Amino acid sequence: MKAGKLPGVVEKRSLLMYTETVNPKAGILGMEPAQVVCSEGGNGHFYMMATDQMGIFGNDRTKAFCIGVLFDRVCGKLAACGATGEAFTVSLSLPSKFEERELKKLAQDIAQAAKERGILAYSVQAQGRLKSGEEGVVQMTVTGAGTKSASAAPLQKILPVEGKSIIMAGCAALEATAVFILERREFLLRRLASDYLAGGLKKAAQTDMRAAARIAFDCGALVKTAGEGGVFAALWELGEYLGCGMDLNPYEILLHQETIEVCELLDVSPYMLASGGCLFAVTEDVCALLAAYQKAGIPAAKIGTLKEGRDRVLHHGEEERFLEPFRAEEMYRVLEGSLRN
Repeated sequence: MKAGKLPGVVEKRSLLMYTETVNPKAGILGMEPAQVVCSEGGNGHFYMMATDQMGIFGNDRTKAFCIGVLFDRVCGKLAACGATGEAFTVSLSLPSKFEERELKKLAQDIAQAAKERGILAYSVQAQGRLKSGEEGVVQMTVTGAGTKSASAAPLQKILPVEGKSIIMAGCAALEATAVFILERREFLLRRLASDYLAGGLKKAAQTDMRAAARIAFDCGALVKTAGEGGVFAALWELGEYLGCGMDLNPYEILLHQETIEVCELLDVSPYMLASGGCLFAVTEDVCALLAAYQKAGIPAAKIGTLKEGRDRVLHHGEEERFLEPFRAEEMYRVLEGSLRN
């Protein structure tokens, strides 16, 4: 299989079908679709657990950034269902030629990322693996667990879908933009100024979506955070979870100008790139949610609506195209040379 997140059809038929998930038709919502598990505990609390993984590679700055993004992804998933991460585990699968000095640096970066996010309780385990084609890549998995009070904000019933809108908070492809600037800097400097790239990197580092996720949860919205596969993959998965169609306006999808220009130079779509740093919230009260985001200084926009059926349509003026299941993370394709070195 290709590096990164499993293709959507493979994940559905060979993994998720054997995993117990919350059924939206039961009216229990407010949780990350198929990405957070929930168990009712005592004392009026729910136990929550979320996990995510990615390949950690590249130079030292890239590795440190990716570690932070992975923590942000998991923290965002927990926040999306009203929970705070209280304990985390980190699992590392190390390439056969990985040296001890590299492991020490990785452990330091993990400790720093956890400290910056207020994570006080975490454990790390690591093991070597047999030689593979991606010799320089550390496979890292982060799992976070916490609790949510049963008296927290009421969970909104999304079905039926009529009248429900999709709000995007944060910008697309931040994660990939930062990695590209760090790993393809020399190439990008042929067309873009150093100061411009530095500004783009600073913007792309804003991947902590806990505040945005909590705001959506408090407004009774169903939240889906984005990750590998980008905004198109996240929207497809949201539609699959709810079993509905969508009318989407791609011109409203939030993008930084630096992301647009970097993607143009690398000939890749920003909508299909790793997008830790943005989320989608399904709500009936668009004005209230947008006002809450504006008050918090978080960029947000309505990008579409839900509808009956299975068609998820992107409207480009009079032209229409349809969303498709996620197949492969485009960031890895662009960086394929780095992954093999």
